Amino acid sequence: MTKARKQPSVSGKTNGAERLRGMPLMPALILSFGIFVLVAVSAVQALQWYTGRGIIREFASRLIERALATEEAELRDHLNAAIFQAKYVASALSDKRYEISDPALQDFAAGAFAAAPQITALLISDPEGHALRAVRDDGGGSVAVNTLDLSHDPAFSSVLADVDAFVRPHWGKPVFIPEANTTFLTYRVPVWVREDLIGVVIATVSTGSLSRLTARLSDPPRYTAFILYDHDYVLAHPFLINGFGGQTLDVPLPLLNEFSDGVITDYNDIPEASGAFLITPPPGAVARETMVGRKPYLIVSREVAGFNNLPLTVGAYSLKSAVDAPLRIFYWAMGAALVVLALSLVAAAILGAYVSRPIRRAAVEAAKIGRLDFGEVNQLPITSFREVNELSRSFNAMLEGLMAFGRYVPHSLVNVLIKEGRVGAGTEEKELAIMFTDIASFTETCESLSANEVADFINQHLTLVSACIEREGGTIDKYIGDAVMAFWGAPGHVDNPAVSAARAALEIRKAIAADNQHRIKQGLRPVRIRIGIHAGPVVVGDIGAPERINYTIVGDAVNTAQRLEGLGKIVNPQAESIVLVSENIADSLTADFSLEDKGMQRVKGKLEELRVYELLRRN
Repeated sequence: MTKARKQPSVSGKTNGAERLRGMPLMPALILSFGIFVLVAVSAVQALQWYTGRGIIREFASRLIERALATEEAELRDHLNAAIFQAKYVASALSDKRYEISDPALQDFAAGAFAAAPQITALLISDPEGHALRAVRDDGGGSVAVNTLDLSHDPAFSSVLADVDAFVRPHWGKPVFIPEANTTFLTYRVPVWVREDLIGVVIATVSTGSLSRLTARLSDPPRYTAFILYDHDYVLAHPFLINGFGGQTLDVPLPLLNEFSDGVITDYNDIPEASGAFLITPPPGAVARETMVGRKPYLIVSREVAGFNNLPLTVGAYSLKSAVDAPLRIFYWAMGAALVVLALSLVAAAILGAYVSRPIRRAAVEAAKIGRLDFGEVNQLPITSFREVNELSRSFNAMLEGLMAFGRYVPHSLVNVLIKEGRVGAGTEEKELAIMFTDIASFTETCESLSANEVADFINQHLTLVSACIEREGGTIDKYIGDAVMAFWGAPGHVDNPAVSAARAALEIRKAIAADNQHRIKQGLRPVRIRIGIHAGPVVVGDIGAPERINYTIVGDAVNTAQRLEGLGKIVNPQAESIVLVSENIADSLTADFSLEDKGMQRVKGKLEELRVYELLRRN
């Protein structure tokens, strides 16, 4: 008759009441299907959202279209005023009603200029540079008219060259006038009598006046208007009412990608907004979406046609929240209907979390076991669900067994074997660096100690040595009483195993020296240690019986490393710590390691002598 096995438990005791306690998991999962009913209700709400959103999309799109159209109309009025007055004055000259030298021209020019407040200055000149100029005062009220001699002005010569090239009225490129500390757009009208050029009329519009126009149309931070020139330059912006400080003859306008308004700095690199955005751009306009900080913005722009060679783009940007503000009304309208739905979803989420929490916790703790972090694993608690309780008790029993087993398995080695895919991979031949350490005069050191004190002493010593080896990427093969056998180069890759082993040896020396100071203060005998390091080909991998496999190394190089450690009692028997290395280790070390050649030495079990070096320090 087979005896029934008891379910393992953390406490080692199990009773029937505990086994039956809690709600079955399946009914709880069935309850969760109620969420699908709520999904059906939410589908109705989604339909209402879609239809209402369409109406609001149309409303917002028309608002944007009206704002953009208003900005373009204002700009056209501003520039057309300059065109009209310049042509009007030019027609008076070409009809011979006035001549440039006629004093009455000053009153005529002043009257024409006063009728167009959009114009900043009006210049009338003959080809020789005898000019008449009308300008406004700083307040924009009174008009001053004076005469100028531009015969030696290079800027005027450039204007005449443009007039000869274009022949017809045209807009010139933006020009910076240092005396006014302002950049201007200039509309140039050549005055021809038959085929003779008798003069030129120039109407100027300042970027400051255009920037004041954009400021008047703007309502920051909800809405900001701007005007671009040739896509790459900012012509007008509320920030430019007083100029931008960096304008020069060569750079009359600020570059867009260097502009201080971060919303439009990357304008040319921002992709067009997808149809998922709230609005549909007006005809001929382009919409772009960007983020500044954590705030989303919408930029809408449109090129302005009809001004010959004046490449202008009107644009405006606004906070996305300002554009979709009408949605908030819609949100409140739907809020009452969504309250019940939200409460139902919250209840379902709480139930789902209550069901899934112990499973998630089990997954987290199982992941720690997968990393072999047995000391960090927490036992699973008892819950209200019967099936989860069975899982918790089984998990906790497994944890107890693994924690006991883990005391005898090197976690670091197993982790590397798993990472390198070497579990069950058999053996291979590799060139490794091998280290043996041993306490000198161990019997004398322990002769006055009890058995428990000897065990504590060995454990403390092996802890020091093992920490130094593992910090340098070494693999601890085994402990042999108070001795340690370790190697570098397997299973994980080490760039230079000899250097890593040498560093570990020096760290062990330092740790032993520090520990000895503490021991001496306690009246204990200091510890002396011998270390031997050799490199050579060995067979490394899974070696042992099927029931018990060790990841270890075998080969003549292992014996040589052990003999080098034993040679320390002959080379310097009184040393606190002595590190002897073979010639092939010495040849692999970098120049910052100091070595002392101990000559050819005969070691036990070897017919041929070995050249031995003592590792002193690292410079």
